Amino acid sequence: MPFIRNIWYVAGHAEEAGAEPFARILLEEPVVIFRTEDGVINALDDRCPHRMAPLHKGKVIGDSIQCPYHGLRFDGAGRCVHMPLGGEAPPRAGVKAYPIVERHSLLWIWMGDPALADPAMIPDYSDRDDPSIGWFTGVLRCKANYQLLVDNLLDLTHSEFLHPILSSDGWAGRNRQTVTQDGNMITVLNRAEDDNVLPIMKIMKPHLGDIGTTIQTERWEAPSLIRLSVDFFSGGEELIVPSAHMLTPETETSTHYFVRGGQTVDPANAQLTTESREGVLAVFTHQDIPIIEAQQQNLNGRDIMDFQPAVLSADRAAILARRHVVKLLRQEQSAVTVAAE
Repeated sequence: MPFIRNIWYVAGHAEEAGAEPFARILLEEPVVIFRTEDGVINALDDRCPHRMAPLHKGKVIGDSIQCPYHGLRFDGAGRCVHMPLGGEAPPRAGVKAYPIVERHSLLWIWMGDPALADPAMIPDYSDRDDPSIGWFTGVLRCKANYQLLVDNLLDLTHSEFLHPILSSDGWAGRNRQTVTQDGNMITVLNRAEDDNVLPIMKIMKPHLGDIGTTIQTERWEAPSLIRLSVDFFSGGEELIVPSAHMLTPETETSTHYFVRGGQTVDPANAQLTTESREGVLAVFTHQDIPIIEAQQQNLNGRDIMDFQPAVLSADRAAILARRHVVKLLRQEQSAVTVAAE
């Protein structure tokens, strides 16, 4: 299935863009991301138009990036601004530039028609940049189609079986789920009353009681952005665990998984934030990603929907998300066809 291109994707965490340029394949396109010396963020095709050398192996000089092979330099708009051999740059010496915006501690990139890139369309992730929360970040890679990761995140009933340390026995059966859709956003609310508070949560917050209420709130935005909050209420105490999961296709069968999580127990405690990061990333690295990569291998190059899979009640949000992506793809393709006529 092709990718939606005229939409904002996350290309990385803002902290990743330092003095050195870095590369990332996004929607099967090689991209180099770099900051100019005055801090402006840029994204270009990661191929010098001379010999196709990777620009990310070069260096930033002033407001341009220099090719490591023959020294041509390109500004943030992709124009060749320096020819080491002298003279004017030849007509084909330009590099494709991608609109990129730094916002909410994330790098947002537009892989489609630059003329349609409206920064006002960037999702509001200010609640995942709240300075009162101890945030941590992670970058993972999964050798599977991004929609399998979306399916996984929108159906948390798998937690009882794949992540037993993060779920109480019988939670999937006690949980009551509601799913609503409003345009490009799908909201999932999971609520379990009289739930056993997890030992790991009591370690983080000892005053939690043994029995309480677990509420999980997810907000999916097309095509692959998910904000999640896992909240525990027990004994007059609460524990709020916010996170964000940004899934950007690398190829048809590989995905960049950008994680932003927060701890609210003691936000100023850097050690606790680091321990939270290590725990969260370990779960995805050793539990979620292996099973999803095994799914991808089992699909043998086909889409999961080609198999007409059994549908469970907890699949509602994932199915709505897939249908909405197909709708947006058709709208985009139709617009391209009309423009070409």
